[in-house]
Amino acid sequence: MRIRHMATAGAAAAALTLGVALPASASDAQPSVERSHTVAAHHTAGLGALMASKKVQVFQHAVYEGRNTTFTSSKWDLSKDGWDNTISSAKNLGTRTVTFASDEKGTGAKFSLAGGDREAHFGYRGLPDTTTSVMFR
Repeated sequence: MRIRHMATAGAAAAALTLGVALPASASDAQPSVERSHTVAAHHTAGLGALMASKKVQVFQHAVYEGRNTTFTSSKWDLSKDGWDNTISSAKNLGTRTVTFASDEKGTGAKFSLAGGDREAHFGYRGLPDTTTSVMFR
């Protein structure tokens, strides 16, 4: 009997942690725990999708060549990341629009790439090696 109470208490703790309703009886405890794991996996997948929505790969040279890195958050001052005035091409690998600007904090000349778009040469957009900030919307 004591083991059953411990199992029920463990299921209750897991349910409270994951925000899942408790079962009506102790005999229903196991399915709820399995459902809790499914809910937790669903929330984790949703977080991964949100992270993937902000993803841009930038390149030092035109036509996606040379040194490159991927940003997953806005960068208001690229001098702190070693990319100030060096980006020449980019691929927006996420779903959110990314804006490149020639001055800190998104000011100055700028252009944007919608999700999935790419730009092989920033010089065609008026920002040849002058990008200082990258922002996601």
